[in-house]
Amino acid sequence: MKTQKIILFILLGVIVLFFTTCGGGKNVVARIEGNKITLDDFNVRFEYYLKSKYIQAPEYIPTARADMEERMSCLKDMVNENLILLEAKKMKLDKRDDVKGLIKLYTQQIVINAYIEEYLADDIKVEDSEISDFYQKNRSQFRGMDPEMAKRRIRFEIMRQKYDKKISQILDKLRGKYQIEQNENIIRPIMSGELGAPGTGEAPATIKKPEIKPEEKKEETKPAETKESTPKESK
Repeated sequence: MKTQKIILFILLGVIVLFFTTCGGGKNVVARIEGNKITLDDFNVRFEYYLKSKYIQAPEYIPTARADMEERMSCLKDMVNENLILLEAKKMKLDKRDDVKGLIKLYTQQIVINAYIEEYLADDIKVEDSEISDFYQKNRSQFRGMDPEMAKRRIRFEIMRQKYDKKISQILDKLRGKYQIEQNENIIRPIMSGELGAPGTGEAPATIKKPEIKPEEKKEETKPAETKESTPKESK
């Protein structure tokens, strides 16, 4: 295992050294048909990679950040994604309206996440004492569970509760700060499903509810009465 890590370290060093000195561009870690992966690109992506992978166990991030296997795995993902991106652009998928809409949506979400990380990071930190207290109050939920797994789940749950509380407070302030206007003429048909699907310009097909007919009462047919024959006494 130690030898494998040394080899990975050497490979990563060779890749970075080659592209930063001989690749024709400063701090270019890799090129895929002209698409550059710069050192800055890699650093940003590596942080995202670690936060996504260890979302329920952020205490492992500092150790993982120094792990050469983690770095190589992230770089491999970036190269693979660029290969797919090249093919997708060749198919002009990036020009499709639905894809453009998703790009806008994801861009907004990235900015929102940056805001949350900037202003909520300290407020949603979880202390070990909070984890211990939560465990003592909810011991039955974690009976038979691996201690480390239980700790991660508790940390994530406390973090989620803190986030919900803090974001609710922030939104209350923002609603008083910014004006909100809603077009009820559009909202009502959207909520009721009367408005056509985006891009079609057509109203959705109306779905008729099946008629439920009352069940007809069937006359119960009684079985024919059979007269019991009394056995004759033998003389």
